[in-house]
Amino acid sequence: FFFCILLFIFLFIRGHFFHPDRRDAGNYSITMTTVPIPPPSFFHGLFLGSVTYSFFRFLSPIVTTSFGTPSFQSNVSKLNSGKSYHYHSLLPSTIHALLQIVGTWGVVFHGRRGLDYDHDIADLKITSSPAILFDEQTIVTYGLTYFGPTVYMGVFVGYLLTDTILAPSFKDMEYVYVVHHLAASLCWTYCASFRIMQNYASLLQFCELSTPLMNIRQILLISGYKSSDLSVTLISLSFFLVFAMVRVAPIPFLLRDWVFRDFSSVRDVVGIGGSAFLTMFVVVHVALQLGWFGIMCGKLWEIAFGKRKQEKNGKKKS
Repeated sequence: FFFCILLFIFLFIRGHFFHPDRRDAGNYSITMTTVPIPPPSFFHGLFLGSVTYSFFRFLSPIVTTSFGTPSFQSNVSKLNSGKSYHYHSLLPSTIHALLQIVGTWGVVFHGRRGLDYDHDIADLKITSSPAILFDEQTIVTYGLTYFGPTVYMGVFVGYLLTDTILAPSFKDMEYVYVVHHLAASLCWTYCASFRIMQNYASLLQFCELSTPLMNIRQILLISGYKSSDLSVTLISLSFFLVFAMVRVAPIPFLLRDWVFRDFSSVRDVVGIGGSAFLTMFVVVHVALQLGWFGIMCGKLWEIAFGKRKQEKNGKKKS
């Protein structure tokens, strides 16, 4: 937290000496004497994400004590270190998801004004890849909050890093989440540094739309509800539908755009090594989403047809 404050102050000042005039990353050249760093707006968001996570993480035990029923508080107190860590991450996770949903809505559905759809601008060709167009302003004239998309990229990284730092141990956090958080933070920071793939980042951040439903389901389970109870089933189905809509349905279009439109443009900016790293990121993202979706489909299949098999077996025995 204090590291983020010092970094924010330093880079806010440093930003006055590193501020490319053009927002077209394709015309942004990196020289041997220039170390690419994210724009100041990214660190504004990183600071906001870190502070927001820390505040609501601190607030979670207070909310549990103030509003939780005695039985719910008893269930929470019985959680081991790892499960307790994940439980107290639910509140900051939900707040972060809401911030991302509101913050990226305008970019995902209406684009970045002056970059994506305003083709009458002289320095923008219709054939340009939006992956190399980057709006690094902190305050913009579009969106629901008027904070630029780079701010929300920083919020995302601030959330991930703070969640990792505040974990009691990597074992309690689970190593798969540690790798996920650090890898995503590296990728987002890399993209912000080279002013690329802002449209991809905004889309993936908007995928947090499914997170609040997942967190509500987890709270119900901690409260003592069973997976088969009606309330949990309804939340699970809602989560499944939203997950399919925002995380799985866009995959064919994401792959099409990356392969046929954006890869070559990004390669011209960061070289073959950087474009290979980002291709790996795209592939891993797709594999994770399809993997999780496959697991959910398997569980739904068991719920739908498992009971029928049990009933048939019961009839045969009788």
